[in-house]
Amino acid sequence: MAHKYGGPWSEIKLDAVEYYLQCFSKALTSARMETWYIDAFAGSGDREAERAVGGIFENAPYEIITETLDGSARRALKIEPPYKHFIFIEMDAERSSELLKVKDEFPEKDIQVRRGDANTEIQDIICRSPWTLKGESRHRGVVFLDPYSLQVDWQTLQAIAATQSLDVWYLFPIRDVTRQLSHKRSGVGSKEAKLDQVLGPEWRELYSLPPPAPMMQTDIFGVLQSEEEKEELRRVEKWQQIEAWFKKRLEGEFAYVSDPLPILVKQNRQAFSLFLAVGNPRKAAVDLAKHFASHVNRKFAPRPASRRRSGH
Repeated sequence: MAHKYGGPWSEIKLDAVEYYLQCFSKALTSARMETWYIDAFAGSGDREAERAVGGIFENAPYEIITETLDGSARRALKIEPPYKHFIFIEMDAERSSELLKVKDEFPEKDIQVRRGDANTEIQDIICRSPWTLKGESRHRGVVFLDPYSLQVDWQTLQAIAATQSLDVWYLFPIRDVTRQLSHKRSGVGSKEAKLDQVLGPEWRELYSLPPPAPMMQTDIFGVLQSEEEKEELRRVEKWQQIEAWFKKRLEGEFAYVSDPLPILVKQNRQAFSLFLAVGNPRKAAVDLAKHFASHVNRKFAPRPASRRRSGH
């Protein structure tokens, strides 16, 4: 059964990653590299999407139809020149079974289907050869991290970067992260553990004391503020600042990190930031990734009018 998730924005995300996968495959296959594709949230291999058809301009009854489209796994399997190795990770039992059926459709390809937690499975994969050789082997790959929400551990990103052989496309859930980061530091409460897991303990850098206001003891409504309220740590105001902070965090681990591709959802509001992070520190690898990433951003970034409506 096809996986029902996302909306039109899902196709933009998948198109962008597929475009990069195609460029990566052409470049590294010609360099005689062993290429890998690792999909950490592979779903079922397909996805269902609804689409409106008909209407006055088509001279046909208006209706909503459901169609089955290729998911990230099936798209990757169809790329030419082909990747040498594929690893599809999926926690859900039913979707994992569907991936095994997809595997059977491509008997000529080297495909592993692993059922389990994405973080655990990735750590298990990259703690072995060839990924322990720190870029000295001829194995290179792309990891696609497409979580449903706050499911990618910061330690997983660090481990991928340490291979110096893997590029990663990460659909960072900026909206969900921002919601976890309460405006006041004291409001984070029980969410601290999840934030530590997803961002590392450094997320506390996003909070600071407000600037002092000498000679003022009341707020704008004339209400007297207590000393405790005046000393409250407050978060940076804009989610764009959180996005920029997270990019710097990635840059501390990876050789290169692209500007994020905004993924807009309902009402043209940004819910995700699609980052490319490159582990290989060699200049040739970084330059190639920059070149490909610039094409991805130009080709798939929202039009300026859309971004203005979303408040960017």
